[in-house]
Amino acid sequence: MRNLILIVLTCVVLPCSAVDLRLHGEVTEYASRTPLDQVLVRVYRNGVKERSFTTGNGGSYTIDLERDGNYIIRFSLPGHVTKCFAVDTHGTAWQGDRREVSVDVEMTLFENVPGMDLSLFDLPMGLARFCPTTGFLSWDAAYEEQMHQEVARVMAEVRERKAAAVSTAGQPGAISARQ
Repeated sequence: MRNLILIVLTCVVLPCSAVDLRLHGEVTEYASRTPLDQVLVRVYRNGVKERSFTTGNGGSYTIDLERDGNYIIRFSLPGHVTKCFAVDTHGTAWQGDRREVSVDVEMTLFENVPGMDLSLFDLPMGLARFCPTTGFLSWDAAYEEQMHQEVARVMAEVRERKAAAVSTAGQPGAISARQ
C-alpha cells in the first residue's frame, strides 16, 4: 500500500514540477522607477488566457512557462498604458531534463495621456525565444530596434503633451488636461 501511494505521488508531482522557464521581475513606473503594486498580470498561452494575478509588494512578479507555447504576458494598471511582451518556448529538450532557467524581465508602465493614440503599446515590447535544449532565452534584436525607435518617438510626444499640460494648468482660466 505504501509503495502504491509513493508511485501515485511521483506520477502527480513530476509532471507538475517540469517548469522550463521562470520569468520574474519588477513592474515600475516609467519616469520615477518606483515599484507599482497591484498591477494585473495576464498570461496567455497560444492565444488563450491561462492565468492572471496581481503584482505583490514592490511590484514583483513570477511566471512559470512550460515548453511548446507561444506566450503573451500583459501588464495593466488603471490609469496607465497596458504593455506586454511575447515568449516562444517551442522546441525539443533533452530527455529527462528538468532544468529550470530563471530570467529577470523588468516592465515599466506610464500614465495614460488623454486624447493621444497609444495603440503602439498594444504590440509586444519585445519578442523572446526560449530554446529548451540549450536553456538560452534570446530577444529578437531587429524587432527590438524597430520598437525602440517607435517607442522613443511616441514617448517624446508624451513628454511634450505632459509639459504643455503643466504649463497651461498654471495659467488663469486654463483647463487642466486631466479634466
